Amino acid sequence: MQGTMRHAALVERDRNGKAAGLRTLVLVALSAVSVLVLAAPAFAAKQRDFPAGFQWGTAIAGFQTEAGQGRDVDAGSDWYAWSHDPGNVADGTVSGDLIENGPGFLVRHRGDIKLASRRLGLNAFRMGIEWSRVFPTSTQGVHGLKGLDRIADQRAVKRYRRILRRVRKAGMTPWVTINHFSLPTWIHDPVAARAALGTLGPEEEVPPFARSGWLSRDTIAEFRKYAGYLAWKLGDEVDRWITLNEPMVVAVSGYVNIPGVVEGNFPPGAWSYPGVISVILNMADANTAAYKAVKRRDPGSRVGFVHNMVAFTPSDPAREADVRGTEHAEYLFDRLFMNAAVRGIRDTDADGVIDAGERRRKSANKADFVGLNYYFRGRITGLGAPLTGRIPLLDFLPSTVYATPTNPGGAPCPSTCSEFGWELYPQGFRDVLGIAGSYGLPVIVTENGISDSNDDQRAAYLTSHLRAMRQAMRKDDVDVRGYFHWSLVDNFEWAEGYRQRFGLFSYDPATLRRTIRPSARLYAKVARSGRVP
Repeated sequence: MQGTMRHAALVERDRNGKAAGLRTLVLVALSAVSVLVLAAPAFAAKQRDFPAGFQWGTAIAGFQTEAGQGRDVDAGSDWYAWSHDPGNVADGTVSGDLIENGPGFLVRHRGDIKLASRRLGLNAFRMGIEWSRVFPTSTQGVHGLKGLDRIADQRAVKRYRRILRRVRKAGMTPWVTINHFSLPTWIHDPVAARAALGTLGPEEEVPPFARSGWLSRDTIAEFRKYAGYLAWKLGDEVDRWITLNEPMVVAVSGYVNIPGVVEGNFPPGAWSYPGVISVILNMADANTAAYKAVKRRDPGSRVGFVHNMVAFTPSDPAREADVRGTEHAEYLFDRLFMNAAVRGIRDTDADGVIDAGERRRKSANKADFVGLNYYFRGRITGLGAPLTGRIPLLDFLPSTVYATPTNPGGAPCPSTCSEFGWELYPQGFRDVLGIAGSYGLPVIVTENGISDSNDDQRAAYLTSHLRAMRQAMRKDDVDVRGYFHWSLVDNFEWAEGYRQRFGLFSYDPATLRRTIRPSARLYAKVARSGRVP
């Protein structure tokens, strides 16, 4: 009996032990599951190539997109006058295409906002406001916000407000460009300016003349008024302001048009070495003035500028003149304006030597972020001597555009080029991000894209450039906080008209109907996941 009872006790203990062991295993398993579940967000975050909250967007500009079907045409812009000028059309300075046939953003903006927010899953939207629409008549002699308010086109102001409100309602942050190339004709008559500058040699000082655009210091004063007015009227809808878009493109493409060598064909299509330096310095001062004006009226906002950079490399790395010319090209095009806007260094003679009088502390730190636009590589051939004593470092010739169907006389592409004839160079993107990041400010990639009507290059372009950006952030410690693809929809590409197709969506000029390109789905996937395939 005792043996039987002892055996029963042992069995009971064994059962209790097994039950306890089973309970322990269950508890351990549940604990492990809990740890995995709780750790899932952190684990998922590690899998992202870009941080949560990173700004993903597309970029458009007012003059390039607003008109369509012959409606909403802004005839008060210098680019309207330039693109419609019969002489420019006849000699091929411009394409002859008309903004009247554009994508019609003003009438289609609701649908475009939905394409960006819902179809692509973006959280940011870059757009421009046209100076000539807000102030179709001169602001010279008008002072104070109420005075400006009396002469502003309130219909245009209200329309921009509605668009901005819809962008925000769609869950996207508006990034607003105050000036994207075009100027009101009351401040710049490009055809008359071309005629005035055409009487001068490239070395001659430019005398004052009416409606001379960025050649005049008066433009800075009017730009300050315009920027402050926008901040006053629209600041409650905008947290991110961009003062100027690509000032170096405005200066170089407008004032260094050397026949048969370099021809950017921007208004006023001049060749003036004193002119180009004046424009660069005036636009740097305009950035300072606009920054202060916006901060005064919208103090909680962040204000920066957009700078186009080219990845310059020597045509022959073994040739000293090419290497030295590359250093000078980088300084003049990539750093000269940046130095003025961020560090207050105004290299007035563009010689790379900074004298005491060229440092202005009051002009320094007039940017909360740097907007970077990047598209292509520039191969540099050194000349061994400057083209002009006015710009001592201009001792090189750049190669940036190669043969295309519309430019059959160009040099053959040395590697892979876009339909624009621009050489694709993802490593260069990482390189210029490093330059932009060296100024100690957050960097926003405000434009990056490719002209690709058949959409057979864009996916690879996107992937390779986003990988280069990821490397710049991870390995070079560049503080990149956003990426905007150029562009949402095909648009008017300045002197090229509609020949270049940068859009993630195409459009029908007759109906304005948008059609998605396959590469847009790739971008949407990246924006939603934060990962590059």
